Amino acid sequence: MEREEILVLSYLGIGIKRYSLLKEKYKSLLEIPKSEIQEVSKLLKIDEEKLSEITKEENLTKTLERLKNILDKYQVKFVTVEDKDYPNKIKDLSDKPLVLFYKGDISLANNHLTCGIVGTRRNDNKGKNHTKNIVDLLVDNDVCIVSGLARGIDIIAHRRALERNGKTIAVIGHGLDYVYPPEHKKEFEEIGEKGLILTEFFIGENPLKRNFFIRNRIISGLSNVVVIVQAPEGSGALITGEYALKQKRTLFAIPGDIENPLHRGCNLMIRKGAKILIDYKDILEELGYKATQSTEKVQSVELNEEEKFVYSLITGDMTLDDLAEISGLPVNKLYPILLSLEIKGIIIQNAGGTFSRIII
Repeated sequence: MEREEILVLSYLGIGIKRYSLLKEKYKSLLEIPKSEIQEVSKLLKIDEEKLSEITKEENLTKTLERLKNILDKYQVKFVTVEDKDYPNKIKDLSDKPLVLFYKGDISLANNHLTCGIVGTRRNDNKGKNHTKNIVDLLVDNDVCIVSGLARGIDIIAHRRALERNGKTIAVIGHGLDYVYPPEHKKEFEEIGEKGLILTEFFIGENPLKRNFFIRNRIISGLSNVVVIVQAPEGSGALITGEYALKQKRTLFAIPGDIENPLHRGCNLMIRKGAKILIDYKDILEELGYKATQSTEKVQSVELNEEEKFVYSLITGDMTLDDLAEISGLPVNKLYPILLSLEIKGIIIQNAGGTFSRIII
């Protein structure tokens, strides 16, 4: 189906499962015969009269214009599950959103290693310091920070990424015409300009409690690795952790004092299968970075556009052929770029001939 029709279906409350059933039978809403409207409305679980209206070209066009005008008013873009820009990391989710609405750079959700950082809204100084230290290390190593723009650990992670000129993605549980909580307006606007703000909710959707639980699967889904910094029992961050385990993402939790309620959630997640975060560098090693024996700190490295592109493709141990296939570059052009990255001290060629990022 055309992306505009998918937008209309999403607005009508159709999710990925019902869309898939519809797509099997029809290539367009306009192809649904009048005689089958009743049957299709039952399949989609929407009002028969409403479906009948949008299967008429004139009405479909008017609906599309209205929706696009609303999105334009708030400078919001959208990407559908059929678009090439739809985040690859969540394409394999059975409950992925049919449409995502966003402000900022959608390529951040596809072209970068990512780490989800979540935790309690009522953190202590230890949780704050852990979050800042993790973000500092990840930003230095070109990893994009994913979180939910909530109070506490989330906003600490976003702010630190912005302060360090790092990349960050905020996944929110309401329409992009709202800023919630309102005191995060500055970060909301800055992430929209320099990073990416994503939501599956259309303009006008309120920040309801259930929406935040729903959006947590997107935080974990967009992340190669998820870290729960600090969380009491019952924290929403634990829902993100549960999703991470279900989605087979690597989940880390920072263990803590068993008598401190702020650490109970993390300790429980470790019991359920989260890895214990013993060293911040464990996160980078899980992402495929290699630790080196060098004690010299690599200073800020300037890369040209080709070097940035190739570096962004190195996720784990990758062969020259792997990188040539993904990048589309011929080997004779790719190899000098890899050599330059190695000389600059940010990748290493392993004994088996594969290439990996180095922990900086």
